[in-house]
Amino acid sequence: MALPLSRSERLLKAAAPVMEQALRMRFVAEVTAGTISDADYADYLEIEAAFVETATRLHGLAVWGAPGRTALERNARAVHALTTTQADYFREARAAWPVPARPDAARRAEVLSRYALDVAREGGYPAVMTMLFAAESLYLTWCTRAHERGAVPDGAMSAWVALHADQAFRDGVRALAAEVDALPEDIPQERLTRWFTGMLEAEIAFHDAVFG
Repeated sequence: MALPLSRSERLLKAAAPVMEQALRMRFVAEVTAGTISDADYADYLEIEAAFVETATRLHGLAVWGAPGRTALERNARAVHALTTTQADYFREARAAWPVPARPDAARRAEVLSRYALDVAREGGYPAVMTMLFAAESLYLTWCTRAHERGAVPDGAMSAWVALHADQAFRDGVRALAAEVDALPEDIPQERLTRWFTGMLEAEIAFHDAVFG
């Protein structure tokens, strides 16, 4: 007899059509094939750097609402990594990239931060864990495929893809799944599904904004 699905597994199953849509995004296809233009990737560096600030705020809220020491420490480490390692990556990659981002790049992609912060205010720690699980599951899947079977150009682009396909990132996604599984049962699964699919839909709009 099969074991019942966990909450995180049920989320992935319910959101599978939206996840597949996200995995077919133009941005994912072009980075994987190595065909994205310098101008478009410059815009991505700009908008993703801006979202890193939002992700820092999400993890900071999760520190405040963490149900225990393990969750508190994990989110505190994430805040540190986002404000050091990842901030350094974007600073260096943008400085070295052959063309600058277009002036309106960050504004075009505000949809993801707006959605994530609004839902975080609504749902607190459970919402943050659910949204981050959605976003990082998406990145783990497409970056693993691109890293293993794609033609991602060497340099800043391949480093970014590899970062989201390594064991540390995989372990982080697994930890997010465990946090989702441990959420109180009085939070309806339908609400988690709404947060999860909404985050994927916002990710699609965000990445489509790379292309103007």
